[in-house]
Amino acid sequence: MDYSIRFAQKSDVDKIMQFIDTYWRKGHILSRDRKLFEWQYRGDNDKLNIVIGLDEDDQIQGMLGFVTYDTSDDKDIALALWKANPSTGFLGIKLIQYLINNEPHREIVCPGINPETTSKIYAYVGMQVSTMSHWYRLARRDAYNIAKITTPPITEFVKGKSSVKLVPIDETLENVGKSIFDKSVQIPYKSRSYLLWRYFNHPQYVYKVFASVNDNEDIKALFAFRIQECNGSKALRMIDCIGDISEIKRVTPEIDRLLDEYGCEYVDTYEAGIDEKIFIEAGWHKVIEDGNIIPDYFSPFEQRNVEIHYSTSNMRAILFKGDGDQDRPS
Repeated sequence: MDYSIRFAQKSDVDKIMQFIDTYWRKGHILSRDRKLFEWQYRGDNDKLNIVIGLDEDDQIQGMLGFVTYDTSDDKDIALALWKANPSTGFLGIKLIQYLINNEPHREIVCPGINPETTSKIYAYVGMQVSTMSHWYRLARRDAYNIAKITTPPITEFVKGKSSVKLVPIDETLENVGKSIFDKSVQIPYKSRSYLLWRYFNHPQYVYKVFASVNDNEDIKALFAFRIQECNGSKALRMIDCIGDISEIKRVTPEIDRLLDEYGCEYVDTYEAGIDEKIFIEAGWHKVIEDGNIIPDYFSPFEQRNVEIHYSTSNMRAILFKGDGDQDRPS
């Protein structure tokens, strides 16, 4: 059977939500929360950031959602929910080929893939597959209700000569300069409009965005955190870092302060593309199978370690959990 492939329009929303409910998962939040759906896949004018494949009866048989990081023709793209009716053969491949050929872009990334089912497809379109690293730093406390800690790896942080503070920042992104928005060194490049949409206008989640500021009041990086409540306790999740990634080495005392201020058990983050020495020098620890558990699933809660795999067209890409659709309600 031949399938017609095109970008979705707002008039397709109901059909796409029904497709997700039927072929992705019954009761999936994107099949029942229209506000979240329209926020996630917002596009230009009537267009949605979704490629759809339709059969002869104009019924949706496949979809590929994506996120754009800015609006230029050399923008970077993150894929976000890719599914085809299993009976449609190679429709899934045709969807991503359509996106590559018809949506102007520089690089494509996709955190949250299933390598067992999609690795060959990504290789076919010239993308590579790897696994994100999961890091954490514990707060000092007698008991942990979210994490499971058998060997407390709390590392003292040796403060360097330079002093760095984490200063709350609002949606004006006041005093955030060009160094944060430098497309020549950032993959993916995250524009000002993307950050406003992603971290200040989310329909459900509340993010706490901070700027790392040195003694000269220069903003070197932005950090986006989200507090996760569970089991009568809290965890601080570092969802994104934009700008000078090496600032992670210098903000540990400030993160420890936030852990104490918010009453959180630990801070954790998923990342790809960062030299692990940065996290080690910052006093973070990589999640490994040593008996310690830093959960990722909270709706419903599952106390187990979770690997997040990703694909990218450029291995220089630096990814966090905030990329794609990894940090969203479920």
